[in-house]
Amino acid sequence: METNAAADVTPSRAMPRALPALRLDHLWVLLALSVIAACISLVPTSPNDFWWHLKAGELIATSGLPTTNLFAWTLPVDHPYVYQSWLGEWLFYQLYRLGGFPLVVFARNLLGAAVFALVAVEAQRRSGSWRLAALAAFAAAAMAINNVLLRTQIWSWLPFMAVFMLVSRYVEGRLAPRWLVALPLIMAVWVNLHGAFVLGLLVTATFVVGESLRRALRQPRALPWSRLRALGVAAVAMLAATMLNPLGPGVFGYVRDMLGNAPSQQLIGEWQSPAPRSVAGAAFYLGVLGVIAAFAFARRRPTITEVLLVCGLGWQAFVGMRYVIWWGMVAMPIAVQALAAPRPSLGAPRRSPRERGAGGLANLAVALGLLALVAALQPWSKPLLNLPQAYRDLFVDLPGAPLLFTTETPVAAVEHLLATPCRGRIFNEMGYGSYMAWALYPAAQHFIDPRVELFPLELWQEYRAVSEGRDVPGFFDRHDIACAVIDRELQPELARALPALPGWQRTFGDGRTEVWRR
Repeated sequence: METNAAADVTPSRAMPRALPALRLDHLWVLLALSVIAACISLVPTSPNDFWWHLKAGELIATSGLPTTNLFAWTLPVDHPYVYQSWLGEWLFYQLYRLGGFPLVVFARNLLGAAVFALVAVEAQRRSGSWRLAALAAFAAAAMAINNVLLRTQIWSWLPFMAVFMLVSRYVEGRLAPRWLVALPLIMAVWVNLHGAFVLGLLVTATFVVGESLRRALRQPRALPWSRLRALGVAAVAMLAATMLNPLGPGVFGYVRDMLGNAPSQQLIGEWQSPAPRSVAGAAFYLGVLGVIAAFAFARRRPTITEVLLVCGLGWQAFVGMRYVIWWGMVAMPIAVQALAAPRPSLGAPRRSPRERGAGGLANLAVALGLLALVAALQPWSKPLLNLPQAYRDLFVDLPGAPLLFTTETPVAAVEHLLATPCRGRIFNEMGYGSYMAWALYPAAQHFIDPRVELFPLELWQEYRAVSEGRDVPGFFDRHDIACAVIDRELQPELARALPALPGWQRTFGDGRTEVWRR
């Protein structure tokens, strides 16, 4: 009598399930994420923010959290200053100790790739399409490409997406209330990483308000009051968790002062409204048009909550370019959800693997090739590539960090000052002050640096005037300046005025940076 072979297979001997096929749809999103990761890896790091944060991280690791100015002589050493991103600064320094500058830059590259991968995952979950997910991730990255610099904001990327994705899934009934415990835990860490933690509170509060309106209007699939109460309790717990920082409730005063600081908004480009002349600005306005079109011709109408999220974050994005990245992360998944066709019913026939573009070794080879390309652009291998000379010319020759930091980093000029110290006060270009804090302090202090909220408006106005070549002798005499470290490209009028200044001599010049001494 014949036996059924399949019936003889015991559970312990069952064949393992085959891995899901790598389909053409998957390659679309892998291609988009590879292009995004490659572009982030190629972005040079300017000196403006990174270096003074790294110096603060060193001080935190070696002598505790500072609370005063320290680096600039234009204010007293004991002038109060808040290092709100202290944990992000400490992490920078720990990465630097572990693997030098390349590891710090690699962390930025990895975080950038990870957060836009999460954007793609969220877009695919909402739309059911990996191709639309690829479009969403690419669009979000394009409008944020000028916002992926090496600074403490990078530590906010993953917490922001984690809060948005977690609450989205809870509202849709995919997660149980116990998952909401993660929200205050995320906030307890985030509040010490970067000031963007307030966005986590705002996003969660928007979900509470939007879902409450939906429940009150008795809309279909509105969140039950019991689950709404749990979400409200989680939002309150998140607010309570923000108290776990060195400033306590004072952290909100710091954020308020930072957002309302007039000099920062006048002098720093990223605080200005996005301009369509740049790649990121053009991508943002195209994204706005895309969202409007998606909502107008939506196959799935957005909910009240989704409209509030897109409009609220969009309002911030129109106010300042620095907020565009957050809008893109949320708006693009919501937009492709509106564009997606309704999902087929459970009884609809499924397409075969061939129809879905399932592939074998060819798709795997393409995927591995894309990963190899991204790996080749990481800090340790990028210098070995035959990159165009025009790209190489963007970088300064910093020992141990080739093709990482831009020529705006005054490495050689600071070495000159270390070898031949300035006998008096130093005036400097603003961005230079960041690197000077890292490389010169405590041997010397500088005039000004990118901590825009620290310095009074009058000092910024003086700095702007002298950089434009106005009243240079009077400015140098009033402040008793002994040395000037200037950038010929960013301060051309000052560069033209100095050679005609009696009693001053150029002691260093490398094409872009010059050091002048009285």
